[in-house]
Amino acid sequence: MASEKAAPELLALQPRPNPHPDVDNTDIQRRHSKELSYNEFYWRYMHANWPVIITDVSNTWECRNWAHKDDDTDTANANARNHSPINFNYLKSRIDDLAVPVADCNATYFNSHAKLELKFHDFLERWQRSMEVDNSKSQTTEPNCNVAKDNLYLKDWHLAAQLPAYEFYQVPKYFASDWLNEQLIEQKRDDYRFVYMGPKDSWTSFHSDVFGSYSWSTNIVGHKKWLILPPGEELKLADRLGNLPFSIDESLLERNDVRYFTINQTANEAVFVPSGWYHQVWNVTDTISVNHNWFNACNVPLVWRNLLSNLQAVHREIADCQQMDNFEAHCQTMLRASFGINYLDFIELLEFIAERRKSTTNNSQLLFHRYQMNAYHVQYDLECVRQLLKEMRQEPSVQQCPAQLHERCERLWQRLQ
Repeated sequence: MASEKAAPELLALQPRPNPHPDVDNTDIQRRHSKELSYNEFYWRYMHANWPVIITDVSNTWECRNWAHKDDDTDTANANARNHSPINFNYLKSRIDDLAVPVADCNATYFNSHAKLELKFHDFLERWQRSMEVDNSKSQTTEPNCNVAKDNLYLKDWHLAAQLPAYEFYQVPKYFASDWLNEQLIEQKRDDYRFVYMGPKDSWTSFHSDVFGSYSWSTNIVGHKKWLILPPGEELKLADRLGNLPFSIDESLLERNDVRYFTINQTANEAVFVPSGWYHQVWNVTDTISVNHNWFNACNVPLVWRNLLSNLQAVHREIADCQQMDNFEAHCQTMLRASFGINYLDFIELLEFIAERRKSTTNNSQLLFHRYQMNAYHVQYDLECVRQLLKEMRQEPSVQQCPAQLHERCERLWQRLQ
């Protein structure tokens, strides 16, 4: 592959500046990719857990062909002209008729959008038909035109895993230190790399990202509107049982004195979403995006705290069963089902990262076929694992966990000394 032949780009992380760079916490900045270095992004935004919009990140991506050439920078006008900027014919010719996960934005099921599975080409055809309904409504003189319209959103599609030979995008350097996908891709397991495709007015409900991870979302084509809240602000919206709303808007946020930011994201822009920032997103136009969830040395301590908190919630939920055989093993099973990973998964990730970082061969450090970590970056990752193990070794729930988890923590700790 071409990307494997090219010399890897160095992720030149340097020690944290002292004094460290301040974040302007009154706004979310737009930074051009040509003037934002990896080192500055790492400390100013990722380590500080503050959002940023990075422009001009997808200029060379093959998936830019998924938009009509005359419309990929003028999506709003394309929609106004009653045709989509999406190049449906190219998508059908380039991507097989795979089964894809789709959310029905017109229907809810247990506080989420109803889910269905469609064939990809069928999804595209239904998308095109919904545009025809829009056009007919705009042209009719009847006051009440009740033609049914789909509002289907293709979400969480593992296209990169399904078609590994199709290099339709490249991970921007800012997001290359990705412990989660590094392990899962190497071990040929599930991943957290997604494609989203949806028509105008499709949307994602109010949520924060899995595990307390970071996420990045790059628009290939289209315009998205985001409402995004700093951590803790979502608590102002909870009901008396602690439940958060399924959907939000500006009036709800302002009535509850919630601090929030609005992001208007256009094509060729990446939004970095930090850990714990709740958000809701609307497709203002027909839109396609590429998205990852990930964590690394900056936020893996938060992932660990979330994992611990969720285990405590499981303990409370089934406290009346504490005398049952294998109680802790059952709790770990429930933790994986509710949170997505459990203690065993977490220590396996730390073991994997430590082994990779301790290896002396360049190929073992190659990330997404394109990036090489410098020596300081490798040592910073290892120090993060050491500090996390120091905390985990003292945690009672780790000492009580089955599968010799405490012993594995001790062995890894000794190896890193």
